Amino acid sequence: MRVVLVLIAFVLIAVPALMMLSREDLPRGRRIGRALVIFLAPAIALGAIQSVPELDGRALSYPNAWTMLRLVLSGLALILPWCLYVWFTARR
Repeated sequence: MRVVLVLIAFVLIAVPALMMLSREDLPRGRRIGRALVIFLAPAIALGAIQSVPELDGRALSYPNAWTMLRLVLSGLALILPWCLYVWFTARR
């Protein structure tokens, strides 16, 4: 089961970054920069979750609410790469 969850996380994070790298309409430097932003955004979001003691599971008051918020933010961190990919590829 753990392998399946890792594969799902890989698909949700790595695929939009690889799709950004494969675009031909942008210069190479811009593609690499945007792909790095897409790939590292979930790590930064999850790092922010781990840096707040209440979100890290050490809540002294309202532990159920903090756990629910941690789950919602973790889910959003997995959707964030796709949102960034759509935002970067939108025509202006």
